Amino acid sequence: MARAPDPREIKILSDILALVLDEQPGHAATALERIRQMARRDNVTGGALKNLFITRIGTVPQKDTSDREQGLQERISTLERRLRQSEADTRTAQLRLGRCQMDVGLLQMEMATVQTQKPWRYVAIVFAVGTGLLVGIAATELYHSLTPTRAPIDRASYLR
Repeated sequence: MARAPDPREIKILSDILALVLDEQPGHAATALERIRQMARRDNVTGGALKNLFITRIGTVPQKDTSDREQGLQERISTLERRLRQSEADTRTAQLRLGRCQMDVGLLQMEMATVQTQKPWRYVAIVFAVGTGLLVGIAATELYHSLTPTRAPIDRASYLR
């Protein structure tokens, strides 16, 4: 029973056939002898070799062609369906990207507004604290100025 052809052997055979078609007679004869040796070694007949080349080249009987066409049609429809799905996913992603870009713009505007207001907030806090201190000091002085003062106590008597 003949074994399945190896892709390397097919390449070698195609190279040899290219040499057979070469115009130099010495190369062609050597190539033909090499093909005969390989065929004898693998128990390959001329018809089997012919069938091998026909199937490898792509020439197949009509029945196989219709099955192949049907398989290709199914593959085409599957690829078209996947393409439509990919296009829909792309449109959805573009819409999301647009929304995200708008949100980023709004956030950047808000951050810029907050950053311009920060120095004024600190100035207002410092001003409020300063004003509170001054009002507190003034109120304390006013209280002390309006209340009667007692006679000072002589504390020197405690030191004796």
